Amino acid sequence: MIMKNLLRYQYYLNFQNLTFFGLLILAYQNYETRNELNDINSKLEYSLFELDEIKKESAEANKYAKSANTMTFSIMSELNKDDDKE
Repeated sequence: MIMKNLLRYQYYLNFQNLTFFGLLILAYQNYETRNELNDINSKLEYSLFELDEIKKESAEANKYAKSANTMTFSIMSELNKDDDKE
């Protein structure tokens, strides 16, 4: 019985069919790897986009901070002048 089944499947287990199945398995693994790499690439691109946005916001906040410092210095100078006059 076992020998009969083995002989029946021997036709399917030739080199070309095994090579074909091996290539199918490799293609599927390549597909999975490509999907994982695309996911990683998408996350990396989004993180870089967020980083650029944070840089822009930081630069804008820095401008406002400098402007506020300038205004504070100006106000303090005026207050010191008023104190010196009195």
